[in-house]
Amino acid sequence: MILFFIKRVELYLLILMLCSFHLGRAQQKLAAAIQIPAFPETTVGEVFRLLKEQQDVLFSFNGNILQTDSVIHTKAFKGNLYDYLDRILGKEYSFKELGRHIIIQYTPQRMSVEFEVKTPNKNKVVIAGYIKNIRTNNPISNASIFDRSALLSTLTDQNGYFELDVKKKSNLIAVNVSKEAFRDTSVMVIFPIEAQIGDKKKREYGYFEGYEEDHGLYRSFWGRVFLSPAQKIQSMNLGGMFLYSPYQISMTPGLSTHGFIQSQIVNKFSINIIGGSTAGVKGIELGGVFNINQYDMQGLQMGGVFNAVGGSVRGVQLAGVGNRVFGEMKGLQMAGVFNGVGGNVSGVQIAGVGNHVSGEVKGLQVAGVFNKADTVRGVQIAGVVNLANEAPGTTQLASILNNSESTVGSQVAGIANKAKKVKGFQLAGIVNIADSSDYPIGLLNFIKNGEKSLSVAVNEDSYLGLQFRSGGRVLYSILSINRALDGNRPDKYAFEAGLGAVLINRTKFSLRTEIATRNYLTEKFKSLDNHQSSLRVIPAFKLSERMSIFVAPSLNYAERDENTISGGSTVWRAWRRDRTRNTFYGGGMAGLMLKL
Repeated sequence: MILFFIKRVELYLLILMLCSFHLGRAQQKLAAAIQIPAFPETTVGEVFRLLKEQQDVLFSFNGNILQTDSVIHTKAFKGNLYDYLDRILGKEYSFKELGRHIIIQYTPQRMSVEFEVKTPNKNKVVIAGYIKNIRTNNPISNASIFDRSALLSTLTDQNGYFELDVKKKSNLIAVNVSKEAFRDTSVMVIFPIEAQIGDKKKREYGYFEGYEEDHGLYRSFWGRVFLSPAQKIQSMNLGGMFLYSPYQISMTPGLSTHGFIQSQIVNKFSINIIGGSTAGVKGIELGGVFNINQYDMQGLQMGGVFNAVGGSVRGVQLAGVGNRVFGEMKGLQMAGVFNGVGGNVSGVQIAGVGNHVSGEVKGLQVAGVFNKADTVRGVQIAGVVNLANEAPGTTQLASILNNSESTVGSQVAGIANKAKKVKGFQLAGIVNIADSSDYPIGLLNFIKNGEKSLSVAVNEDSYLGLQFRSGGRVLYSILSINRALDGNRPDKYAFEAGLGAVLINRTKFSLRTEIATRNYLTEKFKSLDNHQSSLRVIPAFKLSERMSIFVAPSLNYAERDENTISGGSTVWRAWRRDRTRNTFYGGGMAGLMLKL
């Protein structure tokens, strides 16, 4: 009888113990004693807020399933936190504890586990079995079975069947079973093997806070193309839970030293020969083609083609083609083509083509073609265009266009600037557009609360001119077309451009100063070599709200007329220029100005 018993032990192992239990029930926070008063009427959010203050816990859940504004009625309670949550939320919810986090999951379904232990040879143990719906007895496919301590994992097939190779024997292992919408189950297995029992270091684990609300990585182009359906299912089953490991080496996302559970592990050092998919990095990650992290990356990440991070990045991210971060970015991000960040950026982005940030940028964006962000507090430099919804205190530099849908600091563009409100200055080769901009510099400035006027004036050289002034409340530009009143002159027409400033603007009086340069044209609009520069002071008296009259003295410098014989060096004259020599002289202009 004894020999028979020993053989049975060798065949089936010494002890098989199966038990289903909730992971969080043995945890410190969920087991903590609490005392909560009765609430005749309150909300789930208020209860969570009270528990956070009392127990120093953070609640994570899917807001589409459990809403914090749901009204509940509770009686006074004295007991542990797990039982209280179970009472107010009901049996269809389950609770896990990871650090300070209490993860609340909607798990209306229950599962059962039937398993056996196989020993094909003395160095290998295989745990095999079936997972079924406890209520319907139907098999459950795509359930995750994993050994957290040994970093082993697999999925059930369409018949609910699984096999898990236990490569590293131990006297006791816990096989965990997870499936979305099902309450987690654990299988405790004790092996009759010779093993030294000691204080084995417990494997560290963590939780990604944003998991319940954000599965963006798997829905994105990167997830659809480079991750297998099995990896997506694994992530959904295990939720935001991940484990830590010192290192990993992979050829592809499915071929790794961590095997199938690779995508749920955070590594300190990771090498992906072609590409890899991990939970995250706290250290260094190198990829020949690509690196994909479900959650966060802290440290240095280098990919030959691209890096994709589902969480946030703190450190340096370098890619030959592109970087895509679904959370926040703090540090340096460089790519040969494109950088994209779904949250905020604090640091520097450099891209050969473009940078795109859905949130706020605090720092510097440099791109060969474009930069785009919701809010910028720093500097944007682009070869073509900078775009921002709001950029207070920011300088935008672009060869063609800067555009801010709200407030901006300063803008410099080769062609055009556009903003709602400009706190600094605008400098454009052609046009500035804004609702409010006191210091625009460009050929044309269309400022809603600024200067727009037409004037007709006669100057000391007998030219009748039509002048257009456009700009802000302080600086404005001048464009003028002039025609000589004397029909026998070679310089029949003149074109003038300049910059002016409003010094005083009162109800009945205004004072301006302008600097302008004038180029002369023949009757056939051929350009002449001689030109003139002027400094004018323009006192204007307002005849009405829109009409003013002005007389403006000026100091002028004019080059001699084309094809005339020079009479010597530059001369000073009190009135009008000398056409045979370069001349400094006094002049004036008088006319009417109409505010547009």
